[in-house]
Amino acid sequence: MDTLALTLSAVFVALLFAIPLGVWAGLSDRFNRIVTPFLDLMQTMPTFVYLAPLTLFFQIGPASATIATLIYAAPPTIRITAHAIRSVPETTVEAADSLGATRRQSLLKVLLPMSKRTVVMGINQTIMAALAMVTIAALIDAPGLGKTVVSALQSLDVGTAFNAGLAIVVMAIVLDRVTTAASGREDPARRSGSRFLTWRRPLLGAGAVATVVLIYMSHTYLWAAEFPGEGDIGSSIARAADTATTWTQDNLSGLTNAFRDVLTNGLLNPFQALLTDSPWWLVGAALIGLGVVLGGWRAGLTAAICVGLLVGTGVWSDSMTTLASTVVATVLVMALGIGFGVWMGRSLRVDRVLRPTLDAAQVMPPFVYLVPFLALFGATRFTAIVAAVVYATPVAIKIVADGVRNVPETTVEAATSAGCNTWQIITKVQLPMARSALTLATNQGLIYVLSMVVVGGLVGAGALGYDVVAGFSQGQLYGKGLAAGLAIVLLGVMFDRITQAAARRTSGA
Repeated sequence: MDTLALTLSAVFVALLFAIPLGVWAGLSDRFNRIVTPFLDLMQTMPTFVYLAPLTLFFQIGPASATIATLIYAAPPTIRITAHAIRSVPETTVEAADSLGATRRQSLLKVLLPMSKRTVVMGINQTIMAALAMVTIAALIDAPGLGKTVVSALQSLDVGTAFNAGLAIVVMAIVLDRVTTAASGREDPARRSGSRFLTWRRPLLGAGAVATVVLIYMSHTYLWAAEFPGEGDIGSSIARAADTATTWTQDNLSGLTNAFRDVLTNGLLNPFQALLTDSPWWLVGAALIGLGVVLGGWRAGLTAAICVGLLVGTGVWSDSMTTLASTVVATVLVMALGIGFGVWMGRSLRVDRVLRPTLDAAQVMPPFVYLVPFLALFGATRFTAIVAAVVYATPVAIKIVADGVRNVPETTVEAATSAGCNTWQIITKVQLPMARSALTLATNQGLIYVLSMVVVGGLVGAGALGYDVVAGFSQGQLYGKGLAAGLAIVLLGVMFDRITQAAARRTSGA
């Protein structure tokens, strides 16, 4: 309940400004260009970097934890709301304008209702991001399950940590289902003409009154405030997790080590050597040229500024090491995101089956599943890549699935009647028409991977993640940690601008 209170408080405050800002960014290209760098900063700046200043201003405790959580959790709603507003067909907006609708009426009667499903997905992502911050916020004395996870892992009690992580997952699934069902049920219920609609508001009012009475009783009478028993399911789950971890370590380490060595030696090491061993000016010129070719001169200019600042931070070599791991992880994320996203977007049954698993992967504290990953792969960069892929893939899958699902059914039916098979419909119709969703998925996948760089620094990834952790834990190294955090932001901004500009040029062509 402490975790739920912290999460809902942070999400409520975040949504108060995130949804209006998202609508504004969707309506105004100029404001979208202004706000995007700040969103990149909020999402990619490692939380370890701004936890220390927050504690100086607001002291260690729930207040600092709530502020840190909403800083990290607000950007998904802003980005996805802006994407939803921009995805409404222009012909629909023009039709409303031709009928004499004012700008306010067009927003309230056309844009927001038609983008409601995607906006709700943004709210869900904010909830997931807030829950994912629970463990890190525990480092500054945030109450709730995060403390249990951190203390259990400090003593290597994997079972207790998994039990607390599972509670976070269950909470995430409940909140996700409530918000999703509320948004999807209203219109079908209204069209059905059910008599229940006439009793809906009175029943909600009666439920609210009963809740107030029960809260009063729980604060007045001891028998109403006592929790009925301690529960024994948690201990069983903890024992099962310990057993599964031991079995995995004993039986699968050889296979997983071979897989790790193949990917590391065949892909990651050569790519990293290419970036770190080449002259900095050559790598910088290549990044700038990539920006010009893919996104035009503005993207190239942004890349040049970011490269110059990366050189100025003094952590160029660590930045290139982190860049190599980030690119490999993002490629894996998008491969999984497109494959499973298309599958979910085309089948509601698959969506219902996979979504709980995606929610679990996104909100399960990384500290929990890092322990078995460490046992399987050791303290290496590959462990950090696996953790980043597990954390970033769910959001990419959800965004791709939403984009595929929003392709008009009439267009798909027309392609089917023209004789297109399933593969042709996916590659020639649905994916091209969901290009903006693919761009957003790449953007969010990359940013979520970068947000895991610090966690990777804790499990042997080194480079910028280790620099940030060292700066947070040792006061004399805080300057280097801040420079490393800035370098992570610059990497995110550079590739975000390149991908966004490339998508605009492709859609314009």
